Amino acid sequence: MFELEKNEIKFLYNGNNQKDKEAYAYVLTLHKHKINELDVSKNDLTPTQLVELAAKMKMRIIDLFDKKSDYFKENIEGNEIEEEDLLDILIKEKSALKTPIIISKGIIKIIDYPRDTINLDMTFK
Repeated sequence: MFELEKNEIKFLYNGNNQKDKEAYAYVLTLHKHKINELDVSKNDLTPTQLVELAAKMKMRIIDLFDKKSDYFKENIEGNEIEEEDLLDILIKEKSALKTPIIISKGIIKIIDYPRDTINLDMTFK
């Protein structure tokens, strides 16, 4: 899933989230790049893909959660939950995954603000 060509961008986003959709629109303006998008609201990620994503980002599974989401605050925060169970939650509760995430040969990061993608174009050249 994360093996990419030189000018390929994998963009994971939640199509039900307005901020993510705005970031995706900005990503589409990046020049000379093949955009390979994955709307996590419509497509399931496997536990293996989530583990690989966390490893590439040098994060724990818990760090893939959107800690500002109501779901996280109501169900995860302050609870001791095994990693395997956290993976199951991320698969079932797609809105719990912190998105959007941009992946290229040289970069993998969570985009905090949609306009941040504008600055990435120079990074890819």
